[in-house]
Amino acid sequence: MSSESKAMMIVPYEWILENIEEEPMTIASNMILFRGKRVFRVGLKNHALNPVLFLLAIDLDKIGMKVEDVMYGNPGSSFGLAKMWKMRNQDIGDEGSLQLFTITYPKKFIGKLEIMFRICIVGAHPGYPFNPSDRLAKDQLWAALKNQQYLTDVEFVVKDKTFPAHRAILAARSPVFAAEFEKVQSDVPQQIRIDNVEPSTVLNFLHFIYTGEPIGTFADEELLKLAAIYQLTILTGLCKLALKKRSAMQMAKVSKYLNSNAEDLSSSKIMPEKETEIFFDRTTPTFRCPWLLKKAEND
Repeated sequence: MSSESKAMMIVPYEWILENIEEEPMTIASNMILFRGKRVFRVGLKNHALNPVLFLLAIDLDKIGMKVEDVMYGNPGSSFGLAKMWKMRNQDIGDEGSLQLFTITYPKKFIGKLEIMFRICIVGAHPGYPFNPSDRLAKDQLWAALKNQQYLTDVEFVVKDKTFPAHRAILAARSPVFAAEFEKVQSDVPQQIRIDNVEPSTVLNFLHFIYTGEPIGTFADEELLKLAAIYQLTILTGLCKLALKKRSAMQMAKVSKYLNSNAEDLSSSKIMPEKETEIFFDRTTPTFRCPWLLKKAEND
């Protein structure tokens, strides 16, 4: 017997279907919000034979994340949660940013159905793993940048905007900044002018330096250029992943797989019609402990 545990970002989502009709159809949610982005969709291909429950993650890598696996089950069930099957890269290709998880049921659903999903999310880049974070420290650190009274000693000038910052933090995060500040040591606030970049991109760049997180998305060509210039290796990798275009071929393969049942599902329904969101408190760690029982002589 062996066991291991590690902190993981596991987010819950409950999908409630009311009045499922006998007619075979496709039922799906609207795109589900997570951290301000519409990145998830759950659905049911309710065939008469072998209905398919699915969860689709779209463009999650644009905020630096990907789904590791998905557990599902019925709330209150004594059998616990089971793992959904992940469609492999060799089946859908590794270009683009789609992830598909499915499970097949033995018979069609009629009436009411409640499904609880547990979505395990990890960092999209090997150097960007999920760790529970001290939100208070990050918020205070970011507030220090925005408030010029907090001993800022360098300014970024971008078009008509000025962003104060701290040389010590910039130097700790970037070897290029460290080398520049080593050359020029002065009590007078130093100015760094950045041309051909939008102020919003520089703000996102600084937000990552101070907090390790994006304000919006990593899918920004200008952000990638700044990351490369100042040798922020992890940010460079995250931007490259986020800028991958969604492959039409990959989407077609996902659609073909979901529609592989010979039965025609001509009708479809969105349920629920209202927009839903997954909330997650990053200050609270969630632990999952897999317990592996190796086969013994008495099975």
